Amino acid sequence: MELFAKKGFDKTTVDEIVARAGVAKGTFYLYFKSKDDLIKELAFEVMPIMAMPSLNDPYITISYPNLADYLLQLGREFLEFYSTEYRAEIFLHMLSIRERVESIDQIYTQSCSELLREGARRITAYIKVGFEDALVAFQMFIASLLHYLHAKDCLGFSDEHYLHKIIPIVINNLKMASSV
Repeated sequence: MELFAKKGFDKTTVDEIVARAGVAKGTFYLYFKSKDDLIKELAFEVMPIMAMPSLNDPYITISYPNLADYLLQLGREFLEFYSTEYRAEIFLHMLSIRERVESIDQIYTQSCSELLREGARRITAYIKVGFEDALVAFQMFIASLLHYLHAKDCLGFSDEHYLHKIIPIVINNLKMASSV
């Protein structure tokens, strides 16, 4: 992961991977047919849907009494997930190659669609709003987190401060949509 994060997928060789892992090249090919197979495996592991285990909490309204608490938990999980093991760098590399690597694009599209649908469904458990409005609101939330990962140094905010700024914006947008 470190090699891919620092050098990108194209510039990292199988020789470098096996040297860093301390295994023989044959061992690599025992588990993966090619470097692309390894990249596909990593793609699953760094998708945003993997960053939010609370998205699958069956008791969300009990665990988190209001939407702000729930989004705060999701945001914390997301930022924590991408702060470790080069995940953010690898995910951003994935985004940069998805147009030319069909399998990565398929993984991303499926994962992203699932994430957005589930997030929207969860929002509707808190606020009586149309599914499309919930979908756009959750997309806005995720997009802001992704951009924050990329540009957090520009803002100078702590993760917690940023979350406490973006969540009311998302919720106010939803409240406006529900009153229309």
